Amino acid sequence: MDTVRQVVTTLPLLAVLSLAGCGDDDVPPPQTDLVGELAAHNGRACPHQLPVGEDPDGYGFGTEEPADERPSLLTPDAAWVCRYLARPGLGPNGDGSTFRWQRDGKPKPVAPTRLAALTEHLDELKPADAGRICTDDLGPRWMLVSTHDGDLTGVVVDDYGCRSIRLTDEPFETAPGDPGQPDTVPGVLSAPAQLLADLKAA
Repeated sequence: MDTVRQVVTTLPLLAVLSLAGCGDDDVPPPQTDLVGELAAHNGRACPHQLPVGEDPDGYGFGTEEPADERPSLLTPDAAWVCRYLARPGLGPNGDGSTFRWQRDGKPKPVAPTRLAALTEHLDELKPADAGRICTDDLGPRWMLVSTHDGDLTGVVVDDYGCRSIRLTDEPFETAPGDPGQPDTVPGVLSAPAQLLADLKAA
């Protein structure tokens, strides 16, 4: 209850912050060599809004259950970083507050030198501690979207609380951390703090 109270009091500020970068101004120039999921999304790396899957609280956080195993991610050919802010709205029955995660600004390509460091951090992902204790705050979420032979993988890192990490094997369609993802693992992961620092720097 305290977490929800904190979230609701934060919503007015987030509503102002989330208005930036909501337009469809990230359309990339036409490319003829795109394949796979990257081609299916016309070269776009990040959705305007994170997809919502299992969301019992209405706040779009996703599952809080720790992952059962470490992921094994492919070495990316290229990657982008996107920042997401919470955008408030009404609940499904028109009563109470909820929010979804809206992209803030355009996807930022990751330089090859920085991508190498981020790839090393991804090798250190592991299931989150089931007994973890998180701070009662709220902030943005960062997503590293990588492509390997045109197939996209999203790594979503919370910039608040326990800095939880959730994966999606299709950032435009599958909610981070949801089950049924053949190319990633469901649940919550953790990583060294340097992963978040390098994402923000990228």
